[in-house]
Amino acid sequence: MARRSAQGLVPRMIVAMALLALVYAVPIGLALLSGIVVPVVVVAVALAVLPQWWATEWMARQATRARIVSPEEQPELHAVLDRLCALNDLPKPRVAVSDDPRPNAFTLGRSRRHTTVMVTQGLLDTLEPDELTVAMAHEVAHIRHRDVAFMTLAGSLTIAMAWGMRVARRYARRHSRPVPFLQQVRDLPVMFFLASFASWIAVLWVFSVLARLPLRALSRSRELAADHDAAVQTGQPALLAATLLKISGCGIPGTDLRAATIPAVGLVAAEPARHGWWSSHPTIAQRVNRLT
Repeated sequence: MARRSAQGLVPRMIVAMALLALVYAVPIGLALLSGIVVPVVVVAVALAVLPQWWATEWMARQATRARIVSPEEQPELHAVLDRLCALNDLPKPRVAVSDDPRPNAFTLGRSRRHTTVMVTQGLLDTLEPDELTVAMAHEVAHIRHRDVAFMTLAGSLTIAMAWGMRVARRYARRHSRPVPFLQQVRDLPVMFFLASFASWIAVLWVFSVLARLPLRALSRSRELAADHDAAVQTGQPALLAATLLKISGCGIPGTDLRAATIPAVGLVAAEPARHGWWSSHPTIAQRVNRLT
């Protein structure tokens, strides 16, 4: 049953990657048609993808102020992950804990051997041992399905484009009001760059929004697949459903790694979207209905 769930995720990954390839191909094609030489385009894409591929986990720890913890510091959490990884024949991920008081957990990485499970202190304080087990089974399912590495790779260009737009907005907002002369001088290189590439920035913004649609659709599928896998692995779908309800009832989690330009989503959504097609997660009601 868990195997069937993982197999169902593979076609969705293929479809999402195909849609992303189409979205990414347009600005790359426009760059080539505008006269930008191929080596420059290749370098630009590599600079957008490779730093995130290698530094995602570090960036996530910085964004959440999380620190790697040893088995001596968090024996129960490590013991749960030891059992689940042994059951799934997986390398054990690094374990990090954030001081965030609201319950949530994240999984990030670029491969099964380079993965970090990040847990908030709020989750550790809120859940009982058996509830912590099913929550961690959900995170281990993401590693087993390899969707963590896929999301890191697939989202890199989208995140780079979104980061560029944030830089543009920051400087536009800063110069919409009087600023000190020295600040204006320091901002001249960036302002010159933004003015020179204003049309490209607008194009990249449009395609960064379009690229999020298949990524978020895939994210919803991967959450349902991880729920299914965790329920089968632990044999306790009702407990997982109750755990999700318990976590969601503690308030909206404060940590949203997507807002920090990191390709990860939490056990529960930090900010539930008003429209389902834009949400990174199925609703809690949908997830509970699937489990019960």
